[in-house]
Amino acid sequence: MRVRFLSWLVLVALVATPSAHATSVVPPSFRELVAEAEAIYRGTVTSIEARRVARPDGGNVIKTFVTFAVDRVLKGATQRVVVLEFLGGTVGDENLEVTGMPKFAVGQREFVFVQKNGTQLCPLVGFMHGRYRVLRDADGARDYVARDNGAPLTDTADVELPMTSLPAPMRTARAATAAADALTPAAFEAQVRAEVSSGAAPPAQK
Repeated sequence: MRVRFLSWLVLVALVATPSAHATSVVPPSFRELVAEAEAIYRGTVTSIEARRVARPDGGNVIKTFVTFAVDRVLKGATQRVVVLEFLGGTVGDENLEVTGMPKFAVGQREFVFVQKNGTQLCPLVGFMHGRYRVLRDADGARDYVARDNGAPLTDTADVELPMTSLPAPMRTARAATAAADALTPAAFEAQVRAEVSSGAAPPAQK
C-alpha cells in the first residue's frame, strides 16, 4: 500500500482560500466553538466511505465521507442524516493521511460542530477540536463526553486546552479516574443549547 502523509500546514499552504483559516488547530474557546459552527449535531456514525473525487484543476483527491444519523440538531437547519466530507482516506492501495484529522468508526456516538462542509479540508471547527465523543464508563453504567483523544471532558472550559496524544495505558488510567467527573451528554448538550441561545456572534476575523 502506498501511504502519503500530509500535514494540515502543508495542505493549507497549497490550497488556501479565504475560508481556509478555519482549519487552524489552535483550540477554540467553548464560545468560539459554538459561534463558529454553522451547525451542531448529536448523532451516530452509520457509514464511512472513502473515494476519489475530482478537483477543479482536473486532478483528483481522496476524501472520506462520514454519514451520521442525527438524533438532535443543536444549531442549524433540521436534518435527519448528514454526510461530512474529510480530506484523506484509503482507496485501493493508496492511503492519504492528514495530520490532525479526526477518525471515526461506525456505531460511534458523537457531537460534531460543523463548518463549511465540503469546501475545506475538515468540516469541523478546529479539526479534532470540533468533535466530541459519547463514551460509556468502565462499569457500563454511565455515558460521558470525551474529546477527540478520549480524554473525558469535565468542564466546557477544557475545550480550549491543547489536544495531546497519550500512550494507551496512561490514557486508560486517566479516563478511568476522570470519567466519573466528566459531563454527561445531557449536561453538555444543555450547555451547548444555552450558548446557542445566547446569540453570541463569532469573534471578528483578523
